[in-house]
Amino acid sequence: MSAVYATGDRPVSTQEMIDAIESLFRRMDAIDQQCGSEFPLFSPGNSNTWKVSQGGSWAGGFWSACWWLRARVTDSVRDQRKASVISQQLAARTMIDSGYRSLIFWYGAALGALWFQDANAQQLTQLSVNAITHSFNPKLNCFPLGTAMGGGNRGSKAVTIDSFASMIQLLGSSDHNLHRFMVQRHTETMLTVCYRDNGAVHATAQFDGRGFEPLGQAGEWSRGQAWAMLGLSRAAALWGEPYITLARNACEYWITSRPNPLAPNRLGGSSSDYDPSASVIAALAMLSLANLLPDGESLRNYSHWQISAVLRSRYFTVLQTDVDSMMERRNGNSAIFWGCCYKTSPEVEELVESVWGSFFLMTVLCALTGFIEPGHC
Repeated sequence: MSAVYATGDRPVSTQEMIDAIESLFRRMDAIDQQCGSEFPLFSPGNSNTWKVSQGGSWAGGFWSACWWLRARVTDSVRDQRKASVISQQLAARTMIDSGYRSLIFWYGAALGALWFQDANAQQLTQLSVNAITHSFNPKLNCFPLGTAMGGGNRGSKAVTIDSFASMIQLLGSSDHNLHRFMVQRHTETMLTVCYRDNGAVHATAQFDGRGFEPLGQAGEWSRGQAWAMLGLSRAAALWGEPYITLARNACEYWITSRPNPLAPNRLGGSSSDYDPSASVIAALAMLSLANLLPDGESLRNYSHWQISAVLRSRYFTVLQTDVDSMMERRNGNSAIFWGCCYKTSPEVEELVESVWGSFFLMTVLCALTGFIEPGHC
């Protein structure tokens, strides 16, 4: 693996990463106090002004996931109970017509079933799997995006890369052969349509009556490429080759096309138009794939380098604690990660603090420090 980066850059230490995890956990307390029973979605910049949702939209599962992850690290019954309560608030979303349900329920429920054998999370996971499998379109050989959550009228004949990894994990972990068969067919359709020989991946494709037509330039959108890498790493873990090679090629493309550890939102965009959250998701994909490769150390180092750059950037801001922490260290600092490029309105795309961005940063830090296995998330 030809991971090339500035070897003189000192990676952050294990203790620095643990401190960052703890500061992000404390931030969760402040967000929880501000948003109450509603789901936090995003806060523009580092303004601490949260857009909330009663149902959670497509990101609701990540708020539950943050608490599942925290409970995994702290071994706190209180944190686990908090995660379970939030998870149950997502139940109504099993019936929406959207492929984003896999994002909601893999992170929002299945992690609780996997890590804690939480009975409510297990039941919700199964309900979501059953609901999602009913949306499989045998003619298109995939799970379409769906009409809800922004899919619109064309969503029933479109596919998107955002839910690629979560769909593989949620249905690939099912006990039913039919579910696993469906998700592998979905994976093959996604790759046939969206994957290019150089490892670049289209983020979306639309069925035009004859076949799927990929949209945009393959690999241009950094977070889309990172989502693809994450999905391929999950397929590689479940099914081996050829997905291991495909995942490796996608990682190689990332490394050669994005030499800066803070990825641009889109290739060819403004030099100041970053999306560090894409680097975080890419780093998780690389860590996961590294465990499947005999020469994976280079990918681990590259992932560590990317995360070091994120923690040292202005997009990771350490604050004075603004609420009493429920952690043992009550007098420490909290921190926000506001490096997530996101459309806050149809016309405006800006950097925000988001629950999904914080979750993935915490996940990579927990994987690098050994608290969890990178393939679990």
